[in-house]
Amino acid sequence: PGTLMLGDSGGFQIAKGLWEGDWKANSGCAKAQAKREAVLKWLDGVSDYAMTLDIPTWVALDKEAGEKCGISTHQEAVDATKFNNDYFMQHRRGVKNGGTRILNVLQGASHDEAEDWYQTMKHYCDPAQYPDTHFNGWAMGGQNMCDIQLILKRLVTLRYDNLLQEGVHDWMHFLGTSKLEWAVLLTVIQRAVRKYVNPAFSISFDCASPFLATANGQVYFEN
Repeated sequence: PGTLMLGDSGGFQIAKGLWEGDWKANSGCAKAQAKREAVLKWLDGVSDYAMTLDIPTWVALDKEAGEKCGISTHQEAVDATKFNNDYFMQHRRGVKNGGTRILNVLQGASHDEAEDWYQTMKHYCDPAQYPDTHFNGWAMGGQNMCDIQLILKRLVTLRYDNLLQEGVHDWMHFLGTSKLEWAVLLTVIQRAVRKYVNPAFSISFDCASPFLATANGQVYFEN
């Protein structure tokens, strides 16, 4: 009681080529499908909020990783993520049945890519379109998590698309973010959204650096 478990899906592992298999949409790859099923089952079982199984578009810049996961272009990453989103929507346990709340991950390595990604994925959070299975919030990756102009633009778009509803879209997570300046900035954004749009809105953020430092035998001992 009093804790919140936020689950990541492993899309980063796909983009790094660590979860090998053909992850392209409708590939029929048994290895990818087994991982897809296991990820959703795990997230539904342990987390309060969880990321969708996104494939970051920067995989197109890593030829070796692209060969291992079958994704080599921005469009292939978009299509594959959309395929994973459809699977999550159809097979999730559902919040009413004790399952996790799902955060719609937004990727894109540029403003144009981010806009294309958003327009493709936003309907998954629309309760008018999916009254029982819609996703429950947002997760910001790629350019969306480090470009304040893009973040503010997206928040305005979400407001006018009616996708920051209280009790429906109450959580936004920023992936790979940990700088103290951003903690202050995101706190200001959270306060503004709570004041003007959704009083239940919360922002969280994370990065892997402390865990990597521990794994590599390093210690933080002073500022």
